[in-house]
Amino acid sequence: MVGLDDLANLFQLAIREDAAARAVTVTYKNQTIVLTPDQTLASLAGRLVSLPAPLTRQGRRWLVPVEFTSRALALVYDTKLDYRPGPRLLVVGDMRVPRVTTRYEEAGGALRVTVDITPKATSAIVQEQNRLLLRIDADALDPALTPPPPQNVLTSIRATEPNTIQMDLGPRFTSYRSSTPISAGASAQLVVELLSAAAESTSSAVPSPAGPGMSNLPVFGAPRSSIRTIVLDPGHGGDDTGVKGPNGIMEKDVVLAVAKRMKSAIEGRLGIRVIMTRDEDKIADADTRAAIANNNKADLFISLHANGSPRASTKGALIYYLSLDRFGEEARRQSQADREELPVYGGGTREFALVDWELAQAAHVQESAAFASLVYQKVRGLANMPAVSVEKAPMRGLAGANMPAVLLEMGYLSNPAEEKTLASAEFQNGLAQAITEAVIAFRDYLEQTPQTSDHAAAPVALQGTAR
Repeated sequence: MVGLDDLANLFQLAIREDAAARAVTVTYKNQTIVLTPDQTLASLAGRLVSLPAPLTRQGRRWLVPVEFTSRALALVYDTKLDYRPGPRLLVVGDMRVPRVTTRYEEAGGALRVTVDITPKATSAIVQEQNRLLLRIDADALDPALTPPPPQNVLTSIRATEPNTIQMDLGPRFTSYRSSTPISAGASAQLVVELLSAAAESTSSAVPSPAGPGMSNLPVFGAPRSSIRTIVLDPGHGGDDTGVKGPNGIMEKDVVLAVAKRMKSAIEGRLGIRVIMTRDEDKIADADTRAAIANNNKADLFISLHANGSPRASTKGALIYYLSLDRFGEEARRQSQADREELPVYGGGTREFALVDWELAQAAHVQESAAFASLVYQKVRGLANMPAVSVEKAPMRGLAGANMPAVLLEMGYLSNPAEEKTLASAEFQNGLAQAITEAVIAFRDYLEQTPQTSDHAAAPVALQGTAR
């Protein structure tokens, strides 16, 4: 039951008690619902609506069943109202609240968890210590989660944060593999296989899930990739808003939203650690951003921006990698020639290549250009993505990164049509998937390309910075 006074405050209703008629009227914008004590009916414009319980008085308050909101109030209210009795949610307006169900299948010591999301929504899965977190692109969830059967790789499954399903892992869990979500009618379907040591040793005997995109699922567990850590750098933040579109969309907000979607997509599909230089509305200078990547020994640095132009018709995406025009042969010479024996923890010494902070990127320009080319190939196929080009420029934001690095200008916020596209969830999800595909292609490129550069033989110590 819910108080009519509470509903009045939430939905701007007028409540009036008619003692003579022994009735209570609920009015919204000249439309009235009549309720009578002890009757499980509501009347509006000559129409009767049944309720699961009657209007009831408690002290000085009138109470109605919460279903009153979706059965009666929704008929006069100008915004959609949808009451979900399972999770006890009242959905107001066009919020995304998909129903999430689970089913299980045991095979060869593994447990296969099939998650259905209705209506379909994008999702990503990531492992954090002894749990898997399935994050769904939604405002809230309507979970109907079947408990897992008795076994030793999954102890429980539950909804935690507003848009997260948590799988608590059992003592025999060793690794997992996850499918790319596929459409199944109005639903999106994700398959997660939880493996034990016994299941891994006989993985070839475990049948693959049916359906496109679900066979030969990669196993996530022990690191085996040339890319283990990626740093995403959403530009600007805080007082530095970046470009502001004609409809008020700010660059700092767009790039942060895209970075969060990219993080979920990369972690979910590849099991790669992703760090963001900022995950809230704050500002950091270029050296601080590069330092986050360097100190975390990142294997790839992706800086995200949106463009602006005095001409509203200008459009298109740009992918930048560092130009060596400012540094020339000095950068190459220093990264290869300046080496010193430095003491290390535990005693002894080790040879380090000493490189100025501003020249850190010089040793990685070839790989940065290769990754920029792969981003170009994956991004240009996006719907609503205008012309895409790759350019090189002497950018401070890339110079200090001691790993392959690119800067992506996603489009022009100064163009009204492109501003609308950049702010849309459809575009942001598509871009996140395109960058994920580029990371996969770049990983393959690194693992197939022999490392022949001289600087690769020694670790790099950056000079000229306190970071």
